[in-house]
Parts: sequence; structure tokens; C-alpha cells
Amino acid sequence: MLSRRLVMMAGIVACGASPNVAAAFEKKDHIRMVEGERRTTTVDNPYVIANPSLGLLNLLGAKADNLLRQDQMEIGPLFPGGVQMSTWQVPTCNALFLYCDVDASARVVGSAYSLRDAIKAAGAHVAVVASEISQDVLIGRGFAQAMGERNDWPANIVITLNRNGDSFGRFFNSLFSQMRTGISMPMAWVSLAPQGPQQPKDIPGTIALMEAGHIAFGPRRG
Repeated sequence: MLSRRLVMMAGIVACGASPNVAAAFEKKDHIRMVEGERRTTTVDNPYVIANPSLGLLNLLGAKADNLLRQDQMEIGPLFPGGVQMSTWQVPTCNALFLYCDVDASARVVGSAYSLRDAIKAAGAHVAVVASEISQDVLIGRGFAQAMGERNDWPANIVITLNRNGDSFGRFFNSLFSQMRTGISMPMAWVSLAPQGPQQPKDIPGTIALMEAGHIAFGPRRG
């Protein structure tokens, strides 16, 4: 497991993903700003999102319907702020799950949004591309460059390469359950997917850009 200091400084954590993919996103600086305010978040002083809401945005149509239903059942009950589902309009929410294709310039296929713009439109500080994105797209120079051009809305962004069946839902259920106890997202993440050459086999293959830093869920904001 990463030390507490390393987790605080690391912007990218992998989960069952190829080292080549993680390397493509390597950045040195990581913004710590939430809810429009500049603030340093730490493992001992995370930013707490009170009564978080979940948004599920399906832009893939019927081929993602089953995935969305599975995720709604697995993680929906963990969001006391409610669950919104949409097939076209970006829902306003704290955590956004997107079912979409993303092109080589990090734009959401079939919409007017870039991936970052969609996350900002939702007002989400946690965002997960829950449908699988091709590794060939992710390791392309254009995608990494586009994702490196941050807007003024920081978020912890997860990109999925391989859902690994039911492992996806179980992983995010465990992640958000820990966050509800006050454990920050980066710390919960590395407890479930220790960073190193050997990782559990029952986890999804993802890359997480922890740009908003230490965020947790709870009954009160702060």
C-alpha cells in the first residue's frame, strides 16, 4: 500500500491496468480545489460531500442498459441524495457515472461535450466512465494531452478499461462505502487496489486521476 504521504501527492492510481496506460497520464502537478473554492485537502482533513447524489448518464443506448441497471442496484443505495438517470441531459450530481464512447481527443462521442466539460456540467467532483474505453484510445498522445488540459473544475476521474464482470460493481460499492465512513477516496482506493506489480484479480481495470484530492462522503459538508 502507498504511504499516506505518497497517496496525498499522487495524482494517478491504477487498478488492474497496464503500466503503459498509467504512464501516458503521468503529471507532476495536482490541483486541490473543491466546490469552487481553493483548498488543500489532506488524508486527515478531506473535503466531505454531504448526502451525495449519483447521476447515471447513458449515451450508448440499449447496449449499456444492463450495465446501468447493475450499477444502480449495486451502488445506488449508497447515495442518500438520490439517483438520477438520463439518456441525453447531463444530470446534476456529486458523483457521475457515464456510459459513453470517448474519442482520441477525449470528447464524448455523440454529444457536444468533452469528457471534462460533461463532468463540470454535472457539478460532479467524482466521475467514472463506467463503460469500457479502448486501451488504444487511452495511450494515444491526443487523449492524454486533452485530459492534461484541465478546466477550472477539479474532479477525481476514473476511466474504465475492463469492468471484469461483477468485480466492477463490488469494487465501487466497497469504495463508496469506505468514503461514507470518512475515509478519503485516494486512501480507500489504494486499500482496495494496492499500488504495485501484483494486484488482486477480482478488481476492474481502471485508471484514476485524483485531481480533486482527498474527498469523502458524509452527513455534513466540510
